[in-house]
This record gives sequence, structure tokens and C-alpha cells, in this order.
Amino acid sequence: CSVEDEFLNNDVFSPIAYLGSIIEAKKVVIVGTIVAIISDKMWYYDGCNHCKSKLEQKFETYDKEDGTTDVRDEKVYQCSNKDC
Repeated sequence: CSVEDEFLNNDVFSPIAYLGSIIEAKKVVIVGTIVAIISDKMWYYDGCNHCKSKLEQKFETYDKEDGTTDVRDEKVYQCSNKDC
């Protein structure tokens, strides 16, 4: 039986507020409706492919030949989990 089948055939639903009361480790499915998007706030989540922790954008610097430091143009993302 797949996870999707278990979800579709399960008639036990709980409010999201009860997530904190789950004691044993299990997979949960959160169903919701987006009612608005605030365009000046970052609303998506960049997650690490390995541990699913949030990715943080870092700026990579380098030393130039004249002794000054500059920032590279490319975006660099780093996992926020120090153990990853």
C-alpha cells in the first residue's frame, strides 16, 4: 500500500495545531489552501537535498591580484544544518 493510498483511505484528520502532540515518529500529510501571497516576502523554501534543512544564500569572496577582495557574481547556497 503506498503512502498516497494510505492518505486517501484514512478518515482520521486532525487540525495542524495537534502536530506538536505526536509522540511516535511518523509521516504526516498537511493539506492547506493558499489564500494570499505577500509579494515582498520570500514565500518558498529552499531545502537541502540531503537533510531537508533550509539553505542559506552565501556570498563567496575572492582575493584579486591587486590585493583587494571582491564578491563572486554566482549564487552559492549552503545548508544551515552544521552536521550536514
